[in-house]
Amino acid sequence: MRILFYSTSSNHYDGEAIKTTTFPSWSEQWDFLASKHPEHEFIIATQLPGMFLLDVEKNEIAKKSSKIRYQILQSDKEKQIAEELACLKPDLAVALSFYVMPYDWLPIKDAIVADFLRSAGIRTICHSVETSLICFDKWQTHQFLEKIGVPCAKAVYLHHELYINAGNRREIKSNVFTTAVFHQIKKLNFPLIIKDTTGLSSFGADVVHSYDDAIGILRSKKTTSDRIIEEMIQGIQAGAEIYGIHDGTHGMYTVFPPFLFSVNQYGITSPKQSEKTGPITKSSPLYEKYKISELTALLLKLADELQLNGIAQIDLVFNGKNWFVIEINPRLSGMSTSYAASSNRFLSELIWEEIIERCLSESFSTSEKIFRQTINQKIPLLGKEELNALFSRPEVVFVHQIENKAAKQIREQGYCEVISTTEKD
Repeated sequence: MRILFYSTSSNHYDGEAIKTTTFPSWSEQWDFLASKHPEHEFIIATQLPGMFLLDVEKNEIAKKSSKIRYQILQSDKEKQIAEELACLKPDLAVALSFYVMPYDWLPIKDAIVADFLRSAGIRTICHSVETSLICFDKWQTHQFLEKIGVPCAKAVYLHHELYINAGNRREIKSNVFTTAVFHQIKKLNFPLIIKDTTGLSSFGADVVHSYDDAIGILRSKKTTSDRIIEEMIQGIQAGAEIYGIHDGTHGMYTVFPPFLFSVNQYGITSPKQSEKTGPITKSSPLYEKYKISELTALLLKLADELQLNGIAQIDLVFNGKNWFVIEINPRLSGMSTSYAASSNRFLSELIWEEIIERCLSESFSTSEKIFRQTINQKIPLLGKEELNALFSRPEVVFVHQIENKAAKQIREQGYCEVISTTEKD
C-alpha cells in the first residue's frame, strides 16, 4: 500500500532567517517507521517548513531517506495541491497539519485538500472542513461546546464591525450593540480573559480583573478584530490529545491522559514558556483527585460529536470539581511529541498505531497504554555543541530548537524545547 502524509501552509517561509534543529531528526523518525513496515511505500508531501515531517535547512530538505519519497508542494491553491497529491497515486492520504502565526487555520486548508482527494476516490484521514472551522473560531467552539453539553467558560462575543462602525452611521444616535456587549460583561465573574476569536493559542490575550479594565482593553487600539470575553476559570490548567477516526456513523478514539501545564504571571499558559508534566495515569495519586476517568468520557463525547478524523489537542482547566474545555486544536503540537516520548515511541509510530493501523484494520484496540513520566520544557537558545551535549544526557529523549535570525525582539528570537523522561533506552 502507498501511504501519503501531507500538510500545507498559508505563509511565506524564509529559510534564510529560520533555523531548526531536531534530535532525533525527523528523517530518522520516519525512516524507522518505513523500516518497520517494508510492505508499505511511504511518501511525504508538504509545503515548507513541513513541521513534524522534514528536516529543513534554509529552503531545502536537509536530510533525505532512500526509504521515503519526499515532495515539496509547489502549488498554493487547494485544488491544485490535491491534483499534485493525486499524481502520487496514494492508496491512503493522511493529513498531518501543523501551525503558523497569526492564524491557526492550516487544518482548514488541509481539510479542503482532503475534500478534493476524496472526490478523486482517494481514501483520506483528515478532519472535515466543518470540524476545522468550529475549532478555528473560538466563538464557534464556545457555541458548539454549549450545544453538546460540554462544560466551558461563560463568554461574551464582540463583533468588531458592529462595535466600531454601527455607531458611525449618521442616522444612528447610539450603538445598541456596544451597549449590549458591555451590559453582558457586567454579568460575568472576574477575572476575565479577552482574546481574538481566531488567534493562535494565548498570543495577545489579556487578563483583566475589573469591568473598567475590560472596557479599557476593548476601547484601546489593541482591539482590531472580533473578540471573545470569557470568565477565567480558576484551577489546574492541562492538555490532552485525542487520536482516532470517524466513519460517519461512529468513531474509534484513544484519549491520552492529560499533562499539567505551568502558567505565567497572568495565570494563563504561554506557548513559548509553558512547562508540561505528566501524564496523569491510573498509577498516579492524582488520577482520582482530578477525576481523569470523567475527563476521558467527556473527551470521547467531544470527539464523537465533532467527528474527529486524525489528531486533536484539547486545552483544559480543572476547577476542583469539573473539567472545562478551553480550546480545541485539530493538529499536531508539542503535546504530540510529549506523548510520543512518554510512550517510548517516535511520533511516526504513534501516528501509525493510533490512526493508520486503526483505519486499515477497522478495529479498536482497548489495550492499556504504558507511559513514562515526562516533562516538556522551553529553555533559551543553545549553540551546536550545547545541543549535542544536551541530547546525550540519559534522560533527554527529544530536542527541538527554532531560531529566528531576523527577529528584533529577544522573545521572538526562538527557544529550545526539551523533552525528558524518567528513563531512556
